[in-house]
Amino acid sequence: MSFYKRRRPKQEEEKCADPAKARARALDALASREMSSAQLYERLCYGFTEQAAAAAVAEMVELDYVNDDRYAEARAHSLLAARKSRRAAAQNLRQKGLSGAQIEQALESVYAPDTDGESPELEAAAALVHSRYMKKLADGRRDLVVAALQRRGFAYSVIKEAIKRAEEE
Repeated sequence: MSFYKRRRPKQEEEKCADPAKARARALDALASREMSSAQLYERLCYGFTEQAAAAAVAEMVELDYVNDDRYAEARAHSLLAARKSRRAAAQNLRQKGLSGAQIEQALESVYAPDTDGESPELEAAAALVHSRYMKKLADGRRDLVVAALQRRGFAYSVIKEAIKRAEEE
């Protein structure tokens, strides 16, 4: 028996069609955290008609409370800080309802090589190897480290360079 009450989807006739209430709910949702327009629309569709939800989202975009480009770049920075690969970051951004062009633009700006020519993705992989997989490398289980990093979405060339750096230390 679950302790949490599952939210059943409302029938179309139970949903509210008032755009003012949808606007207020959108502002409440955006007050807690930033989200993409697709996420906001999906959240509003639980309790409001599609027209009311779309109108509220359009108003939030017009007022610049919702900006998908800004959200994509901020989310990409967050994912890089969490040591995610470029491929994993792209998948996460796709799940948030962002377009391919927005994803590509955000990843180009965040995962671009820095002034030293260092790839942030390589630095993330090297940090992962150093913090989580050094014992396995010391035990001679390089294959496990490679497999773990591949599951995280890193390219083999990046993995090879990250392991090489870790073994040199």
